[in-house]
Amino acid sequence: MIILALESSTTSAKAMLFDSESGWSDVRDRRFVLSGSDTAVRDPDDLVEQLLALGREAAETVRVDLVVLSGTWHGLTLREPDLAPATPVYEWPYTGARELCARLRLDDDFARWFSGRTGCMVNASYPVFKLVHLREQGVRIDGRVALDQATVTFARLTGETWTNASVASGTGLLNAETADWDPEIIAHFDLAGVLLPELRAATDTAPLTEEGARLLGQRAGIPVLTPGPDGGLNQIGDLATEPGDMTFSMGTSGALRFSTRHPALSPNRSTWAYRSPVGPLSGAATSGCGNCVDWAKGHLFPAETDYADIEPLLSAQDRSMPVFLPFLFGERSPGWQDQRRGGFLGLEPQQSRADMYQAVLEGIVYSLFHCYRELTALNGMPRRIILSGGVLSSPFWTQLTADVFGAEMEASTRQHSSIVGAVRMGLSASGLGMSHPAFDSAPTRTVVPRTQLREQYDAGFARYREAYERTRPVDPAAG
Repeated sequence: MIILALESSTTSAKAMLFDSESGWSDVRDRRFVLSGSDTAVRDPDDLVEQLLALGREAAETVRVDLVVLSGTWHGLTLREPDLAPATPVYEWPYTGARELCARLRLDDDFARWFSGRTGCMVNASYPVFKLVHLREQGVRIDGRVALDQATVTFARLTGETWTNASVASGTGLLNAETADWDPEIIAHFDLAGVLLPELRAATDTAPLTEEGARLLGQRAGIPVLTPGPDGGLNQIGDLATEPGDMTFSMGTSGALRFSTRHPALSPNRSTWAYRSPVGPLSGAATSGCGNCVDWAKGHLFPAETDYADIEPLLSAQDRSMPVFLPFLFGERSPGWQDQRRGGFLGLEPQQSRADMYQAVLEGIVYSLFHCYRELTALNGMPRRIILSGGVLSSPFWTQLTADVFGAEMEASTRQHSSIVGAVRMGLSASGLGMSHPAFDSAPTRTVVPRTQLREQYDAGFARYREAYERTRPVDPAAG
């Protein structure tokens, strides 16, 4: 069986071709070419064209048996009922609704009610608030279909506007307990006129249309699996689906996800409760991770500098370091302050650009450790942690992460965990089971924390928390 997996990530198109009989695979990754400077507001059809072009190249010489799709949580685009585009796609970094959310957060009873029903927070990243914001800006939302980037791809390939509870759990419109569109949330925001996609099982497929076949260079009628979110598929890719399993991905953004038996709703509203394609997830996500590292390299070092050139400049030696708050793109977990911004504190004249770059790495890890403490207070300690993403390209950053967390971590052997998760969902939907020797035979590498550095990083985290509290923004709606 030949499976073609296609993923629209935050920054790039990815395609994986997998032969279930031989275990052979081929992965291609190409950064999206964007027409505008705002990477959070994009042309969804242009991204579809780029993604399908990559898929067409990957599968040019083979006959595909199944197409599986992955995308990001929290995207929103409006389409006409005939699927003609009405708006761009507003991805998770888009914070146009931040002032709206600041006003809503003033009503603590509402914020508690909303998070208790949906598992989501009052934050501009969620599509429910993007919809209300667009309406306030004069955009017509009634009579239009609300989709995300992955469901646009699915619609372009199949003609169907389907999604599943895993994708929908990141919209702020799905009930966390029933896993269905929440009529009370929809009524509260007067969104009954918005056409929401049909909820289908994560293993349901629709046939590739003639038009979809032309775009992909394959034959019509091939089954296309309903799309999954990369965060939920990451859990599948690393086979972290048992309660207590935690995946920890550090890519463009950062995320920690516990598999749980039931939705875990945070009493202090610091963490979210979504769904993977196979069950509930309790998690936390930060907007600043690899994007902050890219920013630091671009601003601190010459353009020709490679990340590997910076690695020897980094050191765990205890010394005076600035504190970096990684909120260049606002804050999601744990404070959910969209208007929060980042930067350096305690910068001194003797500190070098390498010190500043290392402070960025440390600030990102401290921010994620802050989230981890909230998650473990809610769910207990994880039985295992699987670390993945760009962090593994840096031995220093990888070891720093284990040291700050004070926990052993399995380094994922899968370079693209989420797209592997999409393939596993395709195998499962075809009755073949999620496990496959091609994915599961590599030896596991464990990163062990250096206990002798515990005191040093505890002090570093304390400095970070002091800076975090000192720079806590005041919601503008509070006056």
